[in-house]
Order: sequence, then structure tokens, then C-alpha cells
Amino acid sequence: MQIPTSTTFASKGTVLNFNLSPTDIERGAEALFEQGKKIQDDVVAQTNPTFANVFIPLATHENKEGADRSVLTFLQSVSTNMSAFEIESVMREDVYRAVRAMFDNAIEMASLGPEDHRLVEKMELTFRRHGLAFDKEKREHLDKIRMHLSELAIMFSHNINEGDGRAVLTCDELEGLPRDFFEGCATEIMAKREETRERMFVVEGQRCPDNIPTLQEAVALRLEAAQLLGYKTHAEFVLEENMAMAPAPVLEFEEDLRSRLNVLADKEIEEIEALKKADKQA
Repeated sequence: MQIPTSTTFASKGTVLNFNLSPTDIERGAEALFEQGKKIQDDVVAQTNPTFANVFIPLATHENKEGADRSVLTFLQSVSTNMSAFEIESVMREDVYRAVRAMFDNAIEMASLGPEDHRLVEKMELTFRRHGLAFDKEKREHLDKIRMHLSELAIMFSHNINEGDGRAVLTCDELEGLPRDFFEGCATEIMAKREETRERMFVVEGQRCPDNIPTLQEAVALRLEAAQLLGYKTHAEFVLEENMAMAPAPVLEFEEDLRSRLNVLADKEIEEIEALKKADKQA
């Protein structure tokens, strides 16, 4: 039986193809993985790594398969396979050696234009940020952390999607709601009793208590991974590749934004309090 190509994932650009069966998705994903692995193997086989035989194949494949990769990113909510493949791709030491050889080639680097030069720098940094400059033991430890973080993220999202906050209320406590509320009603209709609204708000906010230890573990692992890579915090690691580049400018921006918005927030709170007061007096 012929394995479908990666193009079966999406139809009309990046729109998800909803006609795919689970078998189609599995086979198509496997084909996409194999395509990426072959290109990486071809890069590793180069005896004289250059921009043409290392970076162009890797970058072209990344661009060409972008739509299908975005679909697979969506599908990772169903399975951890995609995350595992992505982590494996950026943890290949042999591919990094080819990338690094080109990066360290001063003559080749000097021949590149600004965009190509930036591509080389970004790709080398991506591999280095995944610990490829480490020894084997340290790199494997980082790999395990990343894999576990991926599993925790999927578990966290699954708990949110499946979590269902519940509260048992009497008809009196639901005063203000029509009888057909229990069959479905417009979202703008609200319960009149303040205590009921507060209770429902608390129930909604306390959904998925199982996510508390999951989140705590993920935060600890993120910090451990960042410090293993030589960063003080996870924020410092994440922001390195962003426009802000460091936590300090982000904190300054947030503080400036907060001071500007507080005036509007205070005014809005006053208006809400006035509406609540009028409602209670009615």
C-alpha cells in the first residue's frame, strides 16, 4: 500500500484536511519524518560542509514542509510523537557538526550575504540552545528534560479540555434564569443572586486541580534546563531570540504599560461598582 505524501495533511494552503483517517495521518506523518531524516542524513554525509550543501537543503525543507508541520503541531494534542520527532531533529549531534563546520569556516561565512549569514547564525544557535555543544551525558540529561516537558504540556492541555467544574445549586439559588436554562440558553442571561455568581466563578477558577503539580513540575524543569544551558532563568533563555533579548526591557515595558492602564482600569471599576450598586437596589 502506498504511503501518502506529506501534502495530504493540508488542503487549500494551511487548512486542515478533515477527510483524513487516523491511518492516513499516521502514514503521512511517518512519511514526513522520513523525508526530514533523509535530508539530515544527506547533510551529515557531506565531506566538505558548505552553505549550499548544508543550510540550503535544511532551510528549504523547513519552508517546503511548513504547512504540514503546522498541522502536525495541531495533531500533537492527540499524540506526543510530533514533539518527540521535533526534539530528535534538533538533538542530532552529527547534523550539528556539519552546521558547526560551516559556521566556523571564515572564508565561506565571509562570502555570504546578510540574510544567508543570519540564517547560519540562527541555525547554529538553535542547535546550541538544545545542548549540542555539551558532552553526551549532559546532552542526554537535557534531552530527557525537554521530552518530559513536552509530555507535561500535553497533559496540562488535556486536563483543561477535559476538566469540568461542578456545583450543585437549588432553583432558588438560580433565581433569574429561565426554566429552559438547563436545556441551553443565551450566554448573556445571568443569575441574579450575587452569591450564586460568586460560587460559579470560584468553581470555574478551581477547575483541573491536578494541573497544579503538573505546572509546578514544568516550571522547575524549565528553570533546570535554562540553567543547564548557562542562563539564569527560563525567561532569559526564551527572550534571547526575541526583540527584547532580555527580561529587563520586558519588565520595564510591562511596568510602563501598567501605569498607563491603571487610570482606565480604575475608571472602569468605578462604573462596574455603580452598576452593581444599582442592581442590588432594584
